Amino acid sequence: MKRQLLLFILAGAFAIIPFSAWAELRKPNPAEQKVLTRYMTIINRVLDHFQGDDWNERVDYAVDDEVMVHPDSGRPLDVDEMFQRTYDVRPGSERFTRMVQPVIDRMQQEPDINKKSEIIKRVQDQMHLQVEVRFNRETIAVDPPPAANADLRIPGAAFAYKVNHSTSAHGISYILAFGSWSQMNWDDKSHTYHFKFAHPQNTAYIENIEILVSGAPDRLEELLHSVDWKQVNDALTH
Repeated sequence: MKRQLLLFILAGAFAIIPFSAWAELRKPNPAEQKVLTRYMTIINRVLDHFQGDDWNERVDYAVDDEVMVHPDSGRPLDVDEMFQRTYDVRPGSERFTRMVQPVIDRMQQEPDINKKSEIIKRVQDQMHLQVEVRFNRETIAVDPPPAANADLRIPGAAFAYKVNHSTSAHGISYILAFGSWSQMNWDDKSHTYHFKFAHPQNTAYIENIEILVSGAPDRLEELLHSVDWKQVNDALTH
């Protein structure tokens, strides 16, 4: 009797959960896996350039072998993972000794609380870095808009802009876009570019890549000009 009651309860529970909830994600098929493996290899190679003796690296998120596909996103290929790495200046490093410790010393000696807060903000801007990578973006936000924001013309990038990134706690931010954005449509109201995909939903194509970097201005400036950004295009599906 108890067994029959349990089966009845379980049957009812499954009945009220729509099938779409169970079918929402699926494993990549062989064609998608091939594309994703190449993407993972190349993006990891690019992000490895962010490492350095002055920084402690933390991998927050990564596209890996457990990646799952969203089958109904409307995009050629969409997954449930992204790349995100965070870097914090290493205590005792050359950068910490040269740029951070003197500001901390000055902050501790400053009696004015308002000036102390401003000093803290400046030192925080020098201590952190974050990079995020996503692909097959339907839109990319650019604020300030391009009309008042010159393209940085990074070799290999379709466009690159310094942007206001509201969720970035420290420093400055840059957006780099890769892929065929030649037919992009600018929406002045939302300050976004809209991408026109060439391939239909559920096809094994990565048509564009967005990289957002935020943090210490001098380190970002260095990375913008030292990283071979052209290799990001090798992660696209041609």
